[in-house]
Amino acid sequence: MARSKKDQIVEAALTAFAQYGYSDTTMDAIADVAAVAKGTLYYHFSTKEELFLYVIEKGVKMLIDSVDSVMQREDLSMDQRVLCVLDEHLRFFSEHRELCLLLLSFFTGDQQRDEMIGKLLSGYFMAMEAYVAELQQEGFVRPDIEVRTMVSSLFGMAGFTMLRKQFRKETGITDSDRRTLHMLLSGVLMKG
Repeated sequence: MARSKKDQIVEAALTAFAQYGYSDTTMDAIADVAAVAKGTLYYHFSTKEELFLYVIEKGVKMLIDSVDSVMQREDLSMDQRVLCVLDEHLRFFSEHRELCLLLLSFFTGDQQRDEMIGKLLSGYFMAMEAYVAELQQEGFVRPDIEVRTMVSSLFGMAGFTMLRKQFRKETGITDSDRRTLHMLLSGVLMKG
């Protein structure tokens, strides 16, 4: 199935924003990377800011959907689910390296835009915090764990592990990486 022009533009914008940052990315550059006419670009997105926010919103929704699918797996025990949530973050960030880079360095220098991006990311954090709080109430996560800090740490642990690999031009997550991250996350789980 062929990509739509809009999808082509969004993928090109993600590449450009991740590579050059918000300020140094122009609509002309995005049109060039997407291999579309400027008129086509402006037909779908009237401003760079609109396109940027769309890219972030779409990426955050993909992350939430990806993680939610693992959180809903009833074929896994609760502690397996928590570890699989970490694995899903790693898989997602590995497959969407440019999005990972963009989400971990989203500050654009414009306070209003940064606040809007923060609100988009808050959807992810709210979903994850609700999930972990439920696990904590059910006795699967230690009661002395501060849920928001745990969720932020999970996001950072997975994201920055993948970012480090990206900067070092390393490929994929190794068994040693996964084992280390699992051990760190296992410290918040109640021993059954």
